[in-house]
Amino acid sequence: MFITNLNSMEKVKSPSWFMVVAIILLIWDLFGIMAFVMQAMMTEEMLTAMPAEDQEIYRNTPSWITGAYFVAVFGATLGSLALILKKKWAMPLFILSLIAVIVQMSYTLFAAGVLELKGATSAIFPLIIVFIGAYQIILSNQAIKKNWIV
Repeated sequence: MFITNLNSMEKVKSPSWFMVVAIILLIWDLFGIMAFVMQAMMTEEMLTAMPAEDQEIYRNTPSWITGAYFVAVFGATLGSLALILKKKWAMPLFILSLIAVIVQMSYTLFAAGVLELKGATSAIFPLIIVFIGAYQIILSNQAIKKNWIV
């Protein structure tokens, strides 16, 4: 027999900063979608204007990495939307997104040789992306525990 504490299932008013952060995260994630679309719509003319190393990386990127990129940006965006809607399904979306980010960034930095071609500073922005992805999971977990989202 299961006994459910109904009080633990009640949504609690979230602090005002929570919605501000959720909106900022949504904007960040929308920039991710914009970057994805720009990469997906890249023309040959745009590609040839890039440095040779970048052209090589772009041309040799397997489709499954592009798929991971898609999952990362759209998963995070849907997760941020879920936070704004105060839905706890934000957390599994953020987890899925972070896994996809780690797959994509690991391939790009190590297998594609970006670190070798461009140096250690090329890892800074990917690390920021991973940090924000981890923060989204931490925030959604906190919101679930405090019943800010249900």
